[in-house]
Amino acid sequence: MVRTKGGPAVEILSTKPLIPKVRSLNDPLRLVIDLRKARLDLKQKRIAIQTDQVSALRADQFQENPPVTRIVLDLLAPRSATWEAAGNRVLVRLGKIMPVDTGKVSLQAPSVASLLSAPPPVAAALRATGPLVLIGSGTVSGSSVTASDDTAILSLARGGEVHVCPGTTVSVTPSQTGHNLMFGVNTGAMEMHYRLDASSDSLITPDFRIVFPGPGEFHYAISADNRGNTCVRALPGNTAAAVVSELIGDRTYQVKAADQLLFRGGNLDRVDMAVPLECGCPAPHPPVLRAANDPPVVDEAESPAGANPAAKRASPEVLQPSNAGQGLPGAAAAASASATPGELHVQVKAPFVFRASEPPPAPVENVRALPVDSRPMEAPATSEPLPPPASAGQKPADTATSSTNQPPHRGFFRKLGGIFAAMFR
Repeated sequence: MVRTKGGPAVEILSTKPLIPKVRSLNDPLRLVIDLRKARLDLKQKRIAIQTDQVSALRADQFQENPPVTRIVLDLLAPRSATWEAAGNRVLVRLGKIMPVDTGKVSLQAPSVASLLSAPPPVAAALRATGPLVLIGSGTVSGSSVTASDDTAILSLARGGEVHVCPGTTVSVTPSQTGHNLMFGVNTGAMEMHYRLDASSDSLITPDFRIVFPGPGEFHYAISADNRGNTCVRALPGNTAAAVVSELIGDRTYQVKAADQLLFRGGNLDRVDMAVPLECGCPAPHPPVLRAANDPPVVDEAESPAGANPAAKRASPEVLQPSNAGQGLPGAAAAASASATPGELHVQVKAPFVFRASEPPPAPVENVRALPVDSRPMEAPATSEPLPPPASAGQKPADTATSSTNQPPHRGFFRKLGGIFAAMFR
């Protein structure tokens, strides 16, 4: 964007001369510049302008074969454009801002600020269980809502809710009447749950513009990641269709009332039915339940004989003996003071709280389900006692028993030593 004598202009430098095709589009207002037989060599594809009724400049490779580069100017007001080329330089000049309704006579607003009507609030309530960041005015008109660890629920003043999923920032911009809303999300997920009459809302993502035209019941989950993947999933109860259109381009895709689609890489041609589980907000965490069992109140007239009335009237508060009645509250202290010496009164306060983070109990049921082995165990082997030594005149009963009384077996070298000893004796 450059500044010329006639006003702002878009300067395009190329390696060869180009002939641009410039046209204006509405809803939203934008100026489209198509450069045929050109390939884009620009790292920063979006430039914020915020001046001269121009909000941003975007450029991208619109078509590969034949190559077409598209440059889009997001306008805040309609205006004309002319272009001129000199060598490898193209200059697209923006004309004067054109009035929106030339046939209507505009009324002068009152000069007193207190007589101006305040814009209607967008949200009736905003609730979240976790930390919440709210950027903008307190009425959530033109504000951004960022949910931290839990889902933030935005209750709309016109009816319905918008769920901002954890880790997502959603901007909300209402129309002049406050009836139509435009949401914006960069990366993250959100859900819409409301009904529209003969009006429409829109959601702007980095690659698409999703329109929800009424009348109908809208229940959609939408998510976008940093790789250009955009998910549009119809939730139960949805009865209306949504229209997805390209931000840089004029192609559209209609999502039916029961469709679940994933547009990959910011391209309407790459449609996938395999929707990820992250498309939408996670299920809410179950609340922590606290068990309580209040003891029944027994009337003294109905109590059995011999029972202690003071012990029946006492409620479970704290653990204290009867001689420390000054620490008991209310009727418990009076009951402890009127008790006879030596009699013990016990009051217990023991809430039962279950937490899922605690370790699980012992797997008793799993052990009971194990098979039972009923095979008999083998008896340990016992040593046999040696037989008594045989007498001199008694012959051994068998060779097994007689072998135990024989002298130990002599080795070869001992026999050889005995031979030499006999020779030299």
